[in-house]
Amino acid sequence: MIIEIEENDFSQMLKIVKLRNTTLYNQIKNIKVVDTLTTARTIKTERIKESIKSTLRELIQSNIKPTKYKVHKSTNIAYTTLAKYYDDILDELNR
Repeated sequence: MIIEIEENDFSQMLKIVKLRNTTLYNQIKNIKVVDTLTTARTIKTERIKESIKSTLRELIQSNIKPTKYKVHKSTNIAYTTLAKYYDDILDELNR
C-alpha cells in the first residue's frame, strides 16, 4: 500500500498508537519512508516476484506441476501480473 503523509503527522500518530496499542505500534514503527513513487513501485514489483518464486519453488519441491492457476490460488496475485513474470521466473527456477 502506498500512502502519503506528512512526517509530523506520522510522528503524532505513532505517539497516539503507542499509548493505546503496543502491538500495532511495534508493527507501524518500522514503516520506511520511500522517496519516490518509482522506488515504491520497484519495491512492490520485487515483492510480487519473490512471492511468485517462492510459491513456484514450493510446488516444484512438492512434485506438483506448477500452473498460473495454482500460483494465483496460493498468492492471490492477479493473472495479468502473473502473466508478466511467470514464464521468466519458472525458466530461472528450472535452470
